[in-house]
Amino acid sequence: MEYSSRSIVFARDGDRLLRAWGPPTRPFVVAVEPAGHRWGVEGWGCTVAAARAAVREMFSLDDPIEEFYRQTRAEPVLRGTERSFRGLRLPRDANVYEALLHSVVGQQLSVAAANSLKRRLIERFGRVLVAGGAEVPLVPSPASLQRAGPGSLRSLGLSRAKSAALVGLAAWAEHAPSAARLRARPLETAREELEALNGVGRWTAENALLRGAGRRDVFVAGDLGIRVALDRYGVVRRSAPEAAAREWAEYRYPGWGSYATLYLWRRLVTETRGGPAG
Repeated sequence: MEYSSRSIVFARDGDRLLRAWGPPTRPFVVAVEPAGHRWGVEGWGCTVAAARAAVREMFSLDDPIEEFYRQTRAEPVLRGTERSFRGLRLPRDANVYEALLHSVVGQQLSVAAANSLKRRLIERFGRVLVAGGAEVPLVPSPASLQRAGPGSLRSLGLSRAKSAALVGLAAWAEHAPSAARLRARPLETAREELEALNGVGRWTAENALLRGAGRRDVFVAGDLGIRVALDRYGVVRRSAPEAAAREWAEYRYPGWGSYATLYLWRRLVTETRGGPAG
């Protein structure tokens, strides 16, 4: 799974991978580890059923991915990726608040630079949950960011605009709609609701809907990597309007724009590193 931009919030303990999950005000910890041909699941601060449900959300295990694969087989750019990347699913965030926090911090930054800022943010204003002898990092709670204020956030290296956006996000989180509600609404309505937040543009809102709400229908046409991929594969020139890229996705991958985003990005990265993609 593609977790490089979220590696800061995972903990490893041998073969176990641990992650904080749940709403920002009531987090718990889940762990997964290989257990023969299956995966073992543990939870701390939650029921066994809640831990299993969290893992299913985290790895998008309930998405009927064969529907997406039927579309890839009929489309030349991603044809073959249903074999080479078989089983690759959307990596989720614990909640929409966390997804927005990651996206705001990561705006116009490399993964390495964004993770450096997130590490400082967690060390200063986040906390650690201890589970099974492992320390699991937790992003700052909304209350912690509101207490910190923009000035303290700027001292970590965040810009004035991002600092203000994070404090505004923390205030919004107190009455934010659930991931389920954001999935149920029309895509444009859900996106515009998030775009109403200070410092949240279309790219940030779409990433949050994809990773925080788990929507399958979000094609992130404004992402630089996606535009590079579409240009490289002869679909839409990089200089063309975003609308042209979005039209391609809506025509070729109706209802599965998020997976088209993920698989395009994965194909581009794999081929750039010199590996086969199809």
